[in-house]
Amino acid sequence: MNTIKEIAKLAGVAPATVSRVLNNRPDVRKETKEAVLAVIERLKYTPNANAKNLKMISNNLICVIVKGIGNLFLVGIIEMVQARVEASGYMPYVQYIDEAGDEIAAARQLLIERKPLAFVVLGGSVAGRERDLEAVSVPCVFATTDAGCMALPHVSSVCIDDRKAARMAIDRLLSLGHRSIAVMGGSLRPGDLIHNRYLGVRDAFSARGVSFQDQNYIECKFSLDSAYQAMQSTLTCGIRFTALFAMSDIMAIGAARAVADAGLAIPGDISVVGFDGIDMARYYIPSLATVRQPAAEIARASVEIAVRRIRGESGAEHVRFDSEFVAGQSLSNQYTSEQSDDIASQKGVFKHAQDSKPDAGTVDGPRHLRNRPGRNRYPEGLGFTGRPEDAAGNDRRVQGRKSGKDV
Repeated sequence: MNTIKEIAKLAGVAPATVSRVLNNRPDVRKETKEAVLAVIERLKYTPNANAKNLKMISNNLICVIVKGIGNLFLVGIIEMVQARVEASGYMPYVQYIDEAGDEIAAARQLLIERKPLAFVVLGGSVAGRERDLEAVSVPCVFATTDAGCMALPHVSSVCIDDRKAARMAIDRLLSLGHRSIAVMGGSLRPGDLIHNRYLGVRDAFSARGVSFQDQNYIECKFSLDSAYQAMQSTLTCGIRFTALFAMSDIMAIGAARAVADAGLAIPGDISVVGFDGIDMARYYIPSLATVRQPAAEIARASVEIAVRRIRGESGAEHVRFDSEFVAGQSLSNQYTSEQSDDIASQKGVFKHAQDSKPDAGTVDGPRHLRNRPGRNRYPEGLGFTGRPEDAAGNDRRVQGRKSGKDV
């Protein structure tokens, strides 16, 4: 009789991937899914429904709740969490909920239906939910979220210091001379990771005696389209800034596209910093500066804590890892005041942002808005893939590499 492990070996994937294909999960690439299904068809494999249901309610299940279907950073962690759960002798069961969904309500429902031994929650929030969490009677590990404020013995967490990480990003922009900095993030709820990152932004400004303008906070969902639309509206309104810090790489990439479609250059006109350190950030043009979270370490520690809690080997644990600033090519030094005024005064650019739509054929905006005299400092025809140069014609990025500094 064929098993999931045999199918995985023939398809060249992990057993967890075969399991997700059989359960029709959305986090499997089309090519991988087709390869697994081809092996299943060749072997005439048929899952045993009774055995499956029995396994789902047996005493070896760890439920993984993922909040935010489109969050690519979480997608990268899910695979590692599933693999480590299986390697520890348990079975993973993944439940996806929307960004606006209630992860604790989902956990309570799964507790009734599946009777798991523990939960690993990705992308959730514990702010103001202590009473709700009391009703979840098994160990809960919140990955990427700090639950250290919870005085509950069954609630643990693994994360970075979001406040410190956001301050690090803003400090880098301030050190480059930027003062008009826009910040893009989700809804601000005291105690959750978005609010902590916002506090880190304010910390960085306060430390330099500069105040952050609340009108420069751009709220949107953690998706490419939402970030694109939010940035498009911001540019149309004429809000002036020389740098953007986005609280996720997906937000940063969506916003950067809106900047480019408005005829502005990155980093020549607006510097951009993201957050998370997803693989896509390296391949964007220009490569995205970002704050990288240690995804592999978060996945490993989350599962290890869940297993220790199941076996009664420890109490609640709260682990914080360091984050890392990755300097891409989306940063430049601040402009002279004359250049900044010239950019902000181009009403036609902001009007175009209102009407434009993403065009996969270009990366530097419409042709009639490229390389305007006195604005775009890139060589003819290079758009924002060119080399940002200062007034003396020196390439700042090359200087940075020679001096051992990231610019």
